[in-house]
Amino acid sequence: MQKLSPVFLAVGLFFAPYLGAENATGYFEAKNSIKNGGELSFYSHLSDHPLYPYLAADFYRRNLDRDSEITSLFQRYYAARPIKKLHNRWIEEKYNQGDYAAIAKHYYHTGNEEAECAYRSAQLILGNREAALKDIYTTWLSKTSVSPLCDSVFAVWDGINNPEYRVKRTKLAYRAGNAALAEQLAMRLPDSNAEKSTLLQFARYHRYPEMLLSALPSELTSSALARELLPGALKQLIRIDSSSYATFAMQFADSMKGNDDYQAMLGKLTEYLAKRDDPQAKRSFALMSKPNKDSLEAVVRYLATNADWQGLLQLIKPDTNNAMALYWLGRASEASGKNAVKFYQKAAQTRSYYGFLAADKIGAPYQFNKAVIAPEANVQQSFNRHPGLERAKLLRQYGEPIESRREIINLANKMPPQRKRQLALWLNQNRFYFEAIYLLGQAKDWNDIDVRFPTPYNAVVKNASRQTGVDVTWIYAIMRQESSMDPRAYSRAKAQGLMQLIPGTARRMARQQGLSLYGGGIYDPVTNTQLGAAYLADMFARYGNIVMASAAYNAGPGRVERWIDNGIGDMTVWIEKIPFKETRKYVKNILEYQQVYARHLGITIPTVTRRLTGRYQAVK
Repeated sequence: MQKLSPVFLAVGLFFAPYLGAENATGYFEAKNSIKNGGELSFYSHLSDHPLYPYLAADFYRRNLDRDSEITSLFQRYYAARPIKKLHNRWIEEKYNQGDYAAIAKHYYHTGNEEAECAYRSAQLILGNREAALKDIYTTWLSKTSVSPLCDSVFAVWDGINNPEYRVKRTKLAYRAGNAALAEQLAMRLPDSNAEKSTLLQFARYHRYPEMLLSALPSELTSSALARELLPGALKQLIRIDSSSYATFAMQFADSMKGNDDYQAMLGKLTEYLAKRDDPQAKRSFALMSKPNKDSLEAVVRYLATNADWQGLLQLIKPDTNNAMALYWLGRASEASGKNAVKFYQKAAQTRSYYGFLAADKIGAPYQFNKAVIAPEANVQQSFNRHPGLERAKLLRQYGEPIESRREIINLANKMPPQRKRQLALWLNQNRFYFEAIYLLGQAKDWNDIDVRFPTPYNAVVKNASRQTGVDVTWIYAIMRQESSMDPRAYSRAKAQGLMQLIPGTARRMARQQGLSLYGGGIYDPVTNTQLGAAYLADMFARYGNIVMASAAYNAGPGRVERWIDNGIGDMTVWIEKIPFKETRKYVKNILEYQQVYARHLGITIPTVTRRLTGRYQAVK
């Protein structure tokens, strides 16, 4: 039987009452036995276990010749993720063996294109043309290449040479950035098709965007189709060198009025130019009729960091609802001797870094805009009985958090927004904090701050604060930003645990704190949180400012040392000058989240402005 680590056991305590230790032991025994070639039939007594589909899938992936046993699983567990994956693998195996009748009889839709095309091809081979072609247009109309197994079916489909269909798919591939497929599709249009040459030309422009420079501007906008495709090619061009090609891209503004894709291209151009501190950002932004959030914030950042207060007041519409723009409009108004109160008042209505800064400017209380998700009893009860959520609970208890999360996300993706909100509430109440936060973020549902900012580790955080002197709100804010309360979090940069510690940093802090990382200790919430807090204390001791210390926690102290040259007289400007978008957002989030956690915990901490100026001891 698998030996459980201390971290696993700690996580398992959350759900220990859910299933007895005897059943847990049986599951692990079966899992290990099957992994080593054991027979599934020895564990038939587990057939009602919620995770039996995982055991069965593990076994039958190695025994794909047991058709009757496998197909009976499709009947009973057809919706379970591991059985869907087994189904797709079995369909592939039967196709390779030429057992088309078995495919026709037992295939069901799982969303897997390869399996679907194998089924269609099998039906065609069996002479079932109608079944092979049913809804084939939906399968064919893809922005990417479709499985070659569908080729024989497409070949007998009457619509394959329909010019209208082919033009539609060519555009779809082009807009998705798949210019090679777009060119391939356009090549198959008859020469008599009026749109063929334009589609081919723009597919080549998309692949080799500097070819645009050799074309006459009038040719590039000579038809409705050309105007439709031009923004995609221009977007590729400005990615090569936004400064050099900005004038070329902006020359089409008059002829492309009302074109949403061209507006999106201008938005990207504005972002690129602002990042390069290029004054052309002002012109590209001015050409936009409806600036999006990213381009608006990019040009505001450019203007603010260059103290171009007049440019800010001229370019940014005063009726904006963007808190960042409103705050900097207030700053620009102050610098220009104008009344800034109306901008600060409006910004201060938001729960955000800029909203809190604006509130500080006018001495207003912070607005948290809390809107609790009201539980719907019947929906919550249905979640308690849902097989997928039952599996998710046990998978996490048994040390398989990734599969657990996949069960939840797979279920959530099929839900309408209101039901998804209810699921987020259920997840929070069942200690799936990361998943609850993720779902509300995905839905842009920001205001249930109890769900979005949980406090499940109060004892752990208070202990780390006692050991290191670090403010509990700072620890919680870092934890929420870094891992969304997932103790098993693991990033691409190999950061691990609640506080997302890089192994080298964890080892250094462990030596300093006299803690052990043996046996996966880096994932232990108590150990990880104390080590993360210790590192925060080190960074605060180094910089004496929570902003730079938080930036160093995210991006490394070496980078912060280089950024200090940007000038730290005004920390709001220093933050805007941080060259990494991730770190800029990170620091602002930390300052905002601290206030949310202070509210949750019923404690008072200094304002965002006081913390920015360094008049705040984040470490006692």
